[in-house]
Amino acid sequence: MGIINFYRKGKLYKLIQDGMNNPNLFSSREYWIKVIKTLVEIQEVRNMLAGYKTYIIAVLSAALVVVHTLGYIDEATYQSLLALLAAGGLSTVAAKINRITDGK
Repeated sequence: MGIINFYRKGKLYKLIQDGMNNPNLFSSREYWIKVIKTLVEIQEVRNMLAGYKTYIIAVLSAALVVVHTLGYIDEATYQSLLALLAAGGLSTVAAKINRITDGK
């Protein structure tokens, strides 16, 4: 697992370097999807996020409200993303309740 994790870190570093060398990539949706996908695949990042999923969803929801308020996204996109974040928030709360009732 160490070699695979090292490869993923190198891949993330290369993606960031590519973005620094070509700033136009920062406006590309595909570029950011690759960066986020690579970031989530790194074991240390997954371990770091393990206990904070509910808080992350809350911060993303607040950011979504700000982006919508500033007019960067339309109402339909806002409602769709908010529904996805709400579902994610409910699932994290349900998982936490299950862990509490199981005594873990």
